[in-house]
Amino acid sequence: MLDSRGRPRRIVSTMLERHRAVQQLRAEGRSLRGISRELHLDYYAVRRYARTTDVSQLLVKVTQRRTKLDDYKTYLYQRYCEGCSNASQLFREVRDQGFSGDRSTVNAYIRQLKLGTIPPPPTWTPPKPRRALRWIMTNPELLGAAAAQGLQEVRVLCPELDATVRHVRAFAGLMREHDGDGLPDWIAQIRAADLPHLHQFADGLERDQDAVTAGLSSPWSSGQVEGQVTRAKLLKRAGYGRANLDLLRIRILLRG
Repeated sequence: MLDSRGRPRRIVSTMLERHRAVQQLRAEGRSLRGISRELHLDYYAVRRYARTTDVSQLLVKVTQRRTKLDDYKTYLYQRYCEGCSNASQLFREVRDQGFSGDRSTVNAYIRQLKLGTIPPPPTWTPPKPRRALRWIMTNPELLGAAAAQGLQEVRVLCPELDATVRHVRAFAGLMREHDGDGLPDWIAQIRAADLPHLHQFADGLERDQDAVTAGLSSPWSSGQVEGQVTRAKLLKRAGYGRANLDLLRIRILLRG
């Protein structure tokens, strides 16, 4: 709960003060909306503070949020223990591994290591579901070293996810190679696997299999059409309530 200089994080002290104030006013019999007006806080935030007697439950959600640096902290800690405490050098190393954050983030973490205000990072931290999904949906050839390693660790720990990755990448191969004829075999493999989350997707493909097969086999895409539809919707919403159909038509044609 400390910042990069070893001081208590501002958000922690703010939450502690707000929780104390809400609990005190609530004990006096004040209504939630009355407390909201007096403290100038959102009603739902006041309700959350009022319903939570143990403030640590709220602090956990804030202080244990994952950051872009989490996947690289083990590497940074290892390099720091090896004697490398140059934050600029370490930033370049993790940047080459795929880190997309700022140099200041690495500087702050190394500063905390020097001050001894944080414990060593865990040997392995499960990734956020959204991050794992991005790893799965990315072409393996485009994954950075850290992302590829993270995905491999997840696949080893979860056989179902490992099978899902194999099937998703197989379907991506059908799309890249325009292999519509391979769709029935792919669906059959999904049926044989104990993966209910993919069965529903396969059901949708089977309901319109001829169209899906044609779409996979053709080198043409509807992306251009979808892009023009999106552009027309954007122009329409930008002039909603301020322009008529004639002006919309002119804007679409002139920006084509």
